[in-house]
Order: sequence, then C-alpha cells, then structure tokens
Amino acid sequence: MYQSNKLTRAVRLAIAAGAATTAMAMPASVAFAEEAAEGESVERIQVTGSRIKRQELTAVTPIIEVDAQEFAISGNLNVEQKLAELPSTLPSFGPSSNNPGDGTARVDLRGLGDSRTLVMVNGRRWVPASQAGVVDLNTIPASLIENVEIITGGASAVYGSDALGGVVNFNMKDDFEGVEFSTLYDITEEGDAEKFNLDMTLGGNFADDRGNAVIYLGYSKREELFQGERDFSSVALTESGDELVPGGSSGVPGTRIFAGDVVLADGTVVGTFDENGGGLPWVEPSSRFNYAPDNYLQLPQERYSASAFAHFYINDETRIYSELSFIRNEVPQQLAPTPAFTTIEVNPNSAFFTPETQQAFLNSGSLNENGNYDVFIGRRMVENGPRQAIDTRDAFRILVGIDGYINDDWSYDVYYSRAMLDQTNLLNNDVSASRFKQAVLVTDDGTACQDTSGGCVPMNIFGAGNISQEAVDFVNVGAANVTNITQEVFMANVAGTTPWTLPGAQEPIGVVFGYEKRQDESSFRPDEFLSAGDVLGFNAGNATVGQYSSDEFFTEISIPVLAGKTFAEDLSLWGAARFADYSNIGNVESFATAINWAPTEWVSARFGYQQAVRAPNVTELFLGASNGFPGATDPCASNGFQPGVTDVALCEATGVPAGMVGNFEQANSQIEGSFGGNENLSEETSDTYTVGLVVQPMDGLDFTIDYFSIEIEDAIASFGVNNTLNVCYNVVQDINDVTCQNITRRADGNVSLVKSLNENIGLIETSGVDFNITYNTEFDFGFFGNGSSLNVQFRSTFLDKFEITPIASLPDQVNKCDGYFGNTCGTPRPEFQSNTRINWTTGDLTLSALVRYIGETEDDQLMVDPDLSASDLVVSELDSKVYVDLSASYIISDAMKVNFGVKNAFDEEPQALGDSQEQANTFPELYDVMGPRFFISGTYTFN
Repeated sequence: MYQSNKLTRAVRLAIAAGAATTAMAMPASVAFAEEAAEGESVERIQVTGSRIKRQELTAVTPIIEVDAQEFAISGNLNVEQKLAELPSTLPSFGPSSNNPGDGTARVDLRGLGDSRTLVMVNGRRWVPASQAGVVDLNTIPASLIENVEIITGGASAVYGSDALGGVVNFNMKDDFEGVEFSTLYDITEEGDAEKFNLDMTLGGNFADDRGNAVIYLGYSKREELFQGERDFSSVALTESGDELVPGGSSGVPGTRIFAGDVVLADGTVVGTFDENGGGLPWVEPSSRFNYAPDNYLQLPQERYSASAFAHFYINDETRIYSELSFIRNEVPQQLAPTPAFTTIEVNPNSAFFTPETQQAFLNSGSLNENGNYDVFIGRRMVENGPRQAIDTRDAFRILVGIDGYINDDWSYDVYYSRAMLDQTNLLNNDVSASRFKQAVLVTDDGTACQDTSGGCVPMNIFGAGNISQEAVDFVNVGAANVTNITQEVFMANVAGTTPWTLPGAQEPIGVVFGYEKRQDESSFRPDEFLSAGDVLGFNAGNATVGQYSSDEFFTEISIPVLAGKTFAEDLSLWGAARFADYSNIGNVESFATAINWAPTEWVSARFGYQQAVRAPNVTELFLGASNGFPGATDPCASNGFQPGVTDVALCEATGVPAGMVGNFEQANSQIEGSFGGNENLSEETSDTYTVGLVVQPMDGLDFTIDYFSIEIEDAIASFGVNNTLNVCYNVVQDINDVTCQNITRRADGNVSLVKSLNENIGLIETSGVDFNITYNTEFDFGFFGNGSSLNVQFRSTFLDKFEITPIASLPDQVNKCDGYFGNTCGTPRPEFQSNTRINWTTGDLTLSALVRYIGETEDDQLMVDPDLSASDLVVSELDSKVYVDLSASYIISDAMKVNFGVKNAFDEEPQALGDSQEQANTFPELYDVMGPRFFISGTYTFN
C-alpha cells in the first residue's frame, strides 16, 4: 500500500469523513487512518465510492450490510436471490420470472418498485438494463463482491434521482494481489435445474507498489426447468366451487368459438371442435388448455463477464483510477404456443366441418353479406410450437477518475463514466394476425384460400392437430427487436473540514460540495410485425426513443454539537441538499436532515427526515404504445359483479348485451391493455421519516430498532387494467369519465381492450419497524483442539402500512396492501418477515444455518370487496412459511476454502393458488419452487 507522509493529514480527513453521512457511499474518495503512534507513517486506506463513511451502528439513516462471506456461504449464483431474502425488500424479477419477466434480475426496496431503487457499484451508477433505468443484477457477479450496503428510505439528496425507495451499493474487489479461482455447482434434489459458475481473479501491484491492477473473468450457466416438471405447477389451476381444479386458457387446440347461436340438431351449443370438425360443447373448466408445462419455472441463463480495475498514485497527493466492465447475458423465456384470440370469417360450407356442423352455422342466421360467419375465436397454435423470447444483453462500462488532496484539510474526486447496453430480443414462433385470418377463410372444398395473395396456404384450425406444416410456415413469424441505451455521468466534488468547531464539540464542522452532469438516452426499435400490430402471440408495440439530461449541484454538512458530556456522549447534526435542472421537467430540489444523539456510549438515537424526488425515465416519458395481458377482473362479468355497487346500466352502455351483466362468464383471467408513455409527466416526490434506537448493552451484543414512514406523491404509473375497470364501473360510474372512455368491449360483452397511459396519478404510503439483533460470543469448547465462536444475526421487518391510492383525487379508493396479495396488490406483503443467520466457527470449520420466516397474507379480494368473506374463496390466505438453509465452510489450507450446503433443507413447498397467483400457481420469487437444492463451492488462491 502506498504510504502517506503525514499522519495529521490522514487523521484530519478521517474526522471530516466520520463527521457527516447518511450511512455509506458518496462518490468521492477520502482517507482515514488506523491507530498509529504520533508522528509515525500510517497506511493510507482508500474508501472507494465514499465521500463520508460511517459504521452501520452509527449511521443517521438505517443501513443494512451484507458481506462477501454471506454470499459465499449461501451458495447463491445470482445476487438478487440473496437480496430478495432480506425482510426490507420485495422480490422482483429473478430466475423464475418467466411471465411476467424480461430476462433481468432486480431488487425492490420496501416494495416501492424497482425503478425507485437506485443500484450503484463502488458508489457510482452502474449500467442500466432497461429504458426505465433499472439495473440488471445479472451483470454483478457475486464472487467479485466485497460487501453490499443497503440504505432503505429516500436518498435523492445524496445520490440523485431514483433513490425514493433507497440505495443498494455493491463494493467490489478492486485492490487484489495474486490469483484466485472460484467455482460453484448447484443442483436440486430432483437432479435438475443445475447452476454452475467459474471465476478467475488476478491482480498485483506495480511501479514500486504505487499502483494496483485487478482483472476478473467469469462464466455462469443456469439450466432450464419447466413448470411441468414439478407437481404443484404442472397444471394451471383455477377456482371452481370450493376447490382448486385444472383450468387454463380458453384458447384451445381444437378452437373455441365465442358464440351462442351455433347449435347442433340435438341442441348442443357448439363451443369447440373435434379433430373431424364436429361440434362439441364447451365444458368449464375441463375444456380449457393447460398452458403450464411449456412455461419455464427456472429460466436458463448463460453469462460471460470481464472486469478490470486499476489505480496509480502519481504522487503522495494524487491518484488516478479506472474501472472497465463487459458483461454478456443471454436469458431466454418460453411461453405456451400462441393463443390466437381474434375475429375471423368462417365459410360455413367448408369441408373442414362435418355436415352437422355446417348446418349449425347456416342455421345461425348470423351470416354476413358474403355468406360467411363472423366469430371471435380462441385457437391455441400448438402446431406452431411454443413461443420463445431470447434476450441477449451486452453491457459495457468505462470509468476514469482522479482523486487526491488539495491540502491537509480538503480532498477532491473527479470522474467520468460511460455505460452502454445493446439488447437483442429475438421472438420465435409467433403468428401473423393478417395471414391467420386470410388462411382460415377457405373455399368450400378446403383446398385453397379465398384470397390467394402472398402464397396463402389454407389452414384448418377446427380440431386439434389439423394444421399442416405448410400452413404453419405461412402464418409463422419471428421478430428481432433492438434496444440501445447510453448513460454518461460526470462527477466532481470536494470534501473536508472547516476551521470552525462548536464550543461543546471536539471535532470541526465537515462539508461536501459537488456537481454532477448526467445524460440518459435510449431507443427501442421493434420489428415491423410488432410495430404494425400484426401479431397474435406477443405484445405489439411501437418504437420508444428519447433522452434527457440533468445538471445537479449538491452539498452536505455535518455539525458536531457536543461530545463527552453528561447525557451527550455524542450529539451531531447532519444535512444534505441537491438542486437539479432536468431538460424535461425543469428544476427540482431534494434535501435531508438528521440528528444523531448518543446519551451514553452504549445507547444512541437517530432522527431523520428526507424529501426525495424521482424524475420520470425514458420509458415513462416516451414509451411507444404497447400491449400487455395483465390479470384483471371485469366488474360486469359474473366473477366480478358486485350487486348494489356495480353500475348495471353503465355496463350495458359500454357494450354488455342487455340482461347479461353479472351473468356472463369472463372469457379469460387476463385482459388486454394498451400502455404508453407521457411526455407531460412531472417528478415524483416523497417524504421519509425515520426514528431509530441503537443499543449496545454489552460486548458482542447490539440491536437496532428503526421506524420508517415513506409517502410518495404524484406517483408515476399506468392506471392499469384492473383499476381502470374498477373505477369506471364501481366508483365514478360516468360514461364520459376517462376511465370508461378507455374501455372497449367485444360483441359478446367481454372486454377487448383497456387503454392506459403513464400518469402522475397515485399516492403510495408505507410505514413499519425494522428490528435487528447481532450477537457474538466465544466458547472454550470446539473441534480440533480449538475453542469456538458463535455469531447470530437477526433481521426483521414489521410492516404497519402499505397503501396505494391509484388516483390521488379519489382518496376514498385506497388499496390497503399490508398483509395482502393478489391481482390488486401483487406479490404478498406480510406484516412480519424475519431472516436469522447463525454461524458457529471452530478452528477452520464454520457451520451455518439461515432461517427465513414469511408471515401469512390474505387474498386482496377480501380487501377490495367488503361483502366478500374468507369462506367465499377457495384459498383465502397464504400460510406463513419457514425456510431453513444449512451450510458449512472449511478452510483446507491458506490457499483453499470450500463451502457446501442445502437450501430449503426441509422441502417447504409453495401453497397452490388459483386465479390470484402471479405465475406457476404461486409467487415464485417469494416462495421456493425448486425444493431442496444442494451446492458446493470453492476458492483457490495463490500468489
């Protein structure tokens, strides 16, 4: 390590560093010193990614620290799985996010949304993986992590936009000597869903130890697992009566027709067809198609990573540094074959039908002017194969900087970074809507299309397995979509101590001043089929192109008030402010303040307030119109109708046939929505209050209690399909209201489309208490002639409130999601969660257990509908779950260490759900869906 020539300089800058902070990481480097005799040289320790450094127990803002050992002993190949285990996070996209999902892995602090969580590496912004600015945690290899620091609560004043929910900062190994190989292998009890990775890290000093360079190379592979390979997910479940039964989609291989006037001579209403074109009745739910087996339960993944870190001391006062990273991620998704839901013309005289079916069509009395029958159908295109989406993301980032000392009291840091992401999204086995309609309208003998243009091949969709390969080739289409993202950041700041010290204090006032320039630009260019909307199996969408920039000035101040006094062992004030000028929304400001008071050495209290802002991102501003199929309930259908609440006349006025309101069955649990950006959006704002107590009653024991309250106003969101339907028919009940104007229906009364643009419409409020305990002790007994030590770390969160007001102007319409799950609230939000890590170490052996508790939650239908009781639902409550992971670590030699263990050791299975699930009959990122997993990992290091 390069030596500082002045102890006093190091110590004084350490005082400035320790004086002010919100816990970790601001983008500058300052020095501090280990204890040393006065006048002697000491090592200069660079705190990369931090202007102002605090310990977890003395931070003015609640902070969680996760070290590299936790990742190693957990056996996690992907970092999002470890973060998802923390009680203060809500699981977001991960290895089981197939539909919904986009191949990324994310973190969501406090459940406020992953776009409101800022992810940083070494205290600096990382490569965005989407036009929403969200970081893909797949790009951060676990083996390179030194530790992770998590600030929960608004932090925009310190770190900038996106930090309403908090900040996750990954500190990486960037000062390393030697060569290290690490590997991990993971497999389930069933012998499938393997994971493997191999990493190499090599580094060394140069130029008489004035510099250091580190190179990292990594390869990871995760194998696929299908929902059909686990009993609980092999069949798509639905609710019928008082039990869960096999359900699925009304788009079936035999073709479903949504009509009531095609009736056979024996009175059978034709709902679907046999392989000969004979009419069959539609029987609920046995006639539905089981789409589950074709869906991934674990997405395959292949990742290549390369990183380089280097720094060099030009002299005692000045250091230059650089970071370079390249990551390629390939993550496919797979869905069941295309469900072709569309209106077609049918030739009733087609040879594809039996004579009885032909006559039923002719007798319907609903033939059009061409003598054909117009009908809305659902056809599952099994002959075309499953739909595949293959996402390949190439991420590149380069950063160069210089930091050092201005004088004995002041340091500086200046850097520039450029991050780029190129994403290719290949879609396979989709179906052209126009060709599909052309191919099904055939001549009487069924040997030719009525419209032969484009080489049309007649297609028999009436009966499973009837489509020829030639017809498949005619309607099959693929798509190639390209996304390009660029983010540039220039940062400069100075940090130091002032000449002023308050009378009762022992240290001077510390300050920070800085400037940040950031520019984000991105483009999504969809394939011509998607942009034209000529697709049936994938979501259509238009191009999204946009950019914005910001100029930001920020400052911090730390004021030591009292020290070493009675009832004031330490009393300090802290404040931060940031003033930003965005090219798209203008000027915004955010600020924070806190008080840290320690009446004695073993107890301290912290009080904080932060006002944070989040500027709208490119997706929210410029998203081209795109379609999606979220789960939603139609209030006008039998399963959603609320007598005395739902407006019957309004249902009929918007397209439900007379007398059918509350009597017809909703065709699908998913309803198509059209979503898009809004260039008129303004910023979100949040107010965060924290009150904490830190107690260290004895050596080895400490605990923290932190209350948090976060309120986000002008929350940016798509109003959503479910909320649009509910507000229109159950709340405003006005056909001229924008919610009702955004709803269109088919002739049979089912909703065909709900339009929903991004708006500053919502209010989100959450509050609760984090309670954490850490205990360390030593014993005289142990193995190998050694004593032993015990470390216990308990983390927990009590969720008091999580409320979403979709429209702030309708304050009575509040979704109270604390303790609920379902189509309104999404992923379960238990009122209590905990995470306990127990390590017992004796000599070179460490035995470890992780115990995770997830509290019970109720179906949010009970929250939405006050007249509904738990007995009306098949699964009204998700029971609490306890997961136990067991592992061990052994140091074989100074050079070699191994870890091995089992996750979900007692095979805690997910509780099956029907219509209120996310995917795979459960919420697969929250609840374990693999069963027990066995892993072994090891590292070998040599110089």
